[in-house]
Amino acid sequence: MALDAQDSGGTPFHRRALANDPADAVAWQYAALAARAAGDDLRMIALFVRAARLHGDLEALGRQIGEPLSLAANRALARVQDGAADAAAALLEPLARIVPPQGSLARALGVVRLVQGRDAEAERLHAAAGSGDCGLGVALRGIARHKADTDFLGTVVIPAHRMEDTIERALDSVAAAARVYRETVRDPQARVHVCVVDDASPDETASRVLRWARAHPEQSVALIANNRNQGAGRSRNIGAAAGHGRYIWFLDADDYFFERHFVLTAMALDHTPQAGFVRTGMQFDSIDHEITPAWREASELSYPCNLCVRRVCHDLIGGFPEEAPFHPAVADDVAYGRALHSMFGGIRIAEKTVYYTMRADNALARQRQTMTSGAKPEERAASDPRFVAIEILTHRRIHASKARRSALLRAGGWNGPPFLSAQGETESPPEPFLAPLSESPDTPRAIDLVAMAKDAIQAGQFDRATDALTRAAAEDPGRAEAWFELGLLAHRLRRDRLALTAFRAVTCLHPTAAAAWCNLGSMLFDAGTYAQAVPRLRRALTLQPSLTNAQWLLGRANRRLGHDGQGGRELGRALRLDPMRAELNADYADAALSLGDGAGAAEHARRALRLSPELYGGHAALAGALEALGRLDEALVAWERAIHCNPGFGEAFTRRAVSLLTRRWGPPPVPAPAGGPGRRLASTVLGLNGRFGNQLLQYGALRLYAARHGLTLEVPRWLGRHLYDHDDPLPGPALPRVAEAEGEAALTASLRGERAAVLSNRDVSGYFCGDTTPLAPFKEEFRALFTPGRHLQPHADALLGRLRDTGRTVVALHLRRGDFGWGRFWIAPVSWYLRWLETVWSTLDRPVLFIATDDPAEVPAFAAYRPVTARDLAEPISGAEFFTDFHVLCHADRVAISNSSFSFVATMLNRNADGFHRPDPTRRALVPYDPWAAPVLI
Repeated sequence: MALDAQDSGGTPFHRRALANDPADAVAWQYAALAARAAGDDLRMIALFVRAARLHGDLEALGRQIGEPLSLAANRALARVQDGAADAAAALLEPLARIVPPQGSLARALGVVRLVQGRDAEAERLHAAAGSGDCGLGVALRGIARHKADTDFLGTVVIPAHRMEDTIERALDSVAAAARVYRETVRDPQARVHVCVVDDASPDETASRVLRWARAHPEQSVALIANNRNQGAGRSRNIGAAAGHGRYIWFLDADDYFFERHFVLTAMALDHTPQAGFVRTGMQFDSIDHEITPAWREASELSYPCNLCVRRVCHDLIGGFPEEAPFHPAVADDVAYGRALHSMFGGIRIAEKTVYYTMRADNALARQRQTMTSGAKPEERAASDPRFVAIEILTHRRIHASKARRSALLRAGGWNGPPFLSAQGETESPPEPFLAPLSESPDTPRAIDLVAMAKDAIQAGQFDRATDALTRAAAEDPGRAEAWFELGLLAHRLRRDRLALTAFRAVTCLHPTAAAAWCNLGSMLFDAGTYAQAVPRLRRALTLQPSLTNAQWLLGRANRRLGHDGQGGRELGRALRLDPMRAELNADYADAALSLGDGAGAAEHARRALRLSPELYGGHAALAGALEALGRLDEALVAWERAIHCNPGFGEAFTRRAVSLLTRRWGPPPVPAPAGGPGRRLASTVLGLNGRFGNQLLQYGALRLYAARHGLTLEVPRWLGRHLYDHDDPLPGPALPRVAEAEGEAALTASLRGERAAVLSNRDVSGYFCGDTTPLAPFKEEFRALFTPGRHLQPHADALLGRLRDTGRTVVALHLRRGDFGWGRFWIAPVSWYLRWLETVWSTLDRPVLFIATDDPAEVPAFAAYRPVTARDLAEPISGAEFFTDFHVLCHADRVAISNSSFSFVATMLNRNADGFHRPDPTRRALVPYDPWAAPVLI
């Protein structure tokens, strides 16, 4: 057939062929050639890809589109050379939406993304390009090395002039505080940078710094040497400008930090994003007990060394003043504090974390007499021209800061903490020595804040309660009640890191409190860090052997670590402490079953159900025991009762389905051999966490990761073996478990192309319900994993055939109800779907509406569209009753889903649809989305 062959009416033959058979791959190829002849390369590529989906010859596709893709890549790179990276992106992005970027296309788009500053995307594209040591790879490695070299929590700036005798003590204190910070947050990679600015010292100060730095290579130190004396303020600005990280600390070279300085200040700012800075208490050398309260207050509000400030706040106020009246060392720190306090709210921490050394001729020595007498801090004499000038320049600084604030707010370019309200401000700044923080002098004390938080919790105002407790803990870090209440509230709100921080603080304050260690162990258990939970729970039991919860959790943690024998013994001890706790009997039954004692497991499961007839764990344990005893019909009934108790749990759903599918089709394919040494990857919870759609998502992510790193995935018995003929090895000898959040993050980062340690010989889990963008480059591999197997394929083809007989355009809705209606699993009103149908129905060619739902009562609302449901197409498969709904969602032409992984994953597998819509709670309507670039749940 000639490329431009036409019928008598002038219609190209390929169009007529496609009208008769839209699956004619050859006709689509002729359409692509026609597009190329017309100069429409983008359409040509799209049509060749569509043809390849039908004929499956990817080698032919590569020959057809390889040259135009390479030309487009070269054109894009030329535009990058011309400085037009955004124009280059506009050239390549339409191609990337049609063809998964590989080879030259991936490399060119990776270069564009790197120039645009989208480093993670550039890493992923470099991996897809498979081009090894090209310029893009070298550039990416350089950026990664630079990030690693400059990844700091913050910088300590130490101005030094003639401090050879004390500088090493100051550096020692920084190193000790950094070590305590790492131990407290349990992050061995957390680092603090130090920048010493030697202000033209005539002694050995600089040499001492170099000697100390060389003796402590683990501590990052930079030394900047001024060639003439410029004063402390200018030196602090130089050091801050050369620093790294989000926080800045200042330390004079003759003073030093106490070990908790970084812990208190950095954690306070981490947990209080509305604060711009933290000020702690100070110890005034040997006269600390003599300092009057007024002088202590004034000093702690102006001294730089008890301050931790966000870098963005330091930059906005312009750093320390450097004008001549402030030099040498006159009121520059006071002016800095006034500017900072006028713009941002701050946190006061009573604990003393800085030692202020008194030595001859320093400020503390000069003011000792007045600071310990009844004299009050007052302004300098107004008649002194120098101090008048300082006051004028301080006004100028604050005025300039306000102008910058106004400009940033107008432009929307501020990403720091909120500014103090500008409303009601006068032109005069706060008093020079009594600059207030964001809180007034009558701000509630910690004990009052805890009481306020408890009232807020009673009223359901959880954000207000969290804020009050955070402030209470920051104001009085030694108040265990504040930390304890904060831990409980954060745990309730699923803010796990904050809860862990709070409970760790309680154990530090009360190391002999068994309940505190039990709470910490419980949090670590919930976070999936079982190895860390075990020693905390043992500590609790050492302090209080009768603590049932600690004994119970210890048994569960040991079992999760693969120590079934030890875990069973621990659960037995807990059961002796409290034999009438239903959940404990159910856990012990499960442990007995894992050790081969089916009869004992059944006995304890029945005891659990006598104590709590609706206990999911009791029915699940009984079902497992009955299966082990060969009483399969009774086990099936027990699984169904477990589902009735909690339809959202995955284990009972999976075990019932596997049992019924085995009866229908026989056993699944024989499992393949396990991977070799160092090549194993397991997910022993697949089938236990989440139901069908989420299980596919978990399995797909795990298989993609395993393929990327040459690992063999081991999974338990699950539906994929029966429905899709998967033959992965069954789990072998227990592997070390990776915490859920850690494992999911590692897998996702790897699929994004980021470098990370490979999780070989590890047991990994995760729900993977975040953004699907990292999976997008592997969409075809993902989809290929879920082709119906030999038993399922005839059923799948038949039901789609019946559906296509009823109309040309299939519109599928998913209305999830059942176990939904809480938290992230909210339900969108039917009215949203009806409004959407009204807008699209009349535009479609012979549309037919299919409704996938677990609540038939929703269907009559759509009667005007004469909807079809699963029952109209096929008898359900026992054990996979959901499959008809899922398969139609995978093949419909327009799809509107629920906020559910079931229908979201179906749209990931859908190659046919022209559009996907989902409910958006903020817009209260269905909105378009891309299944390969969106969060699974919102």
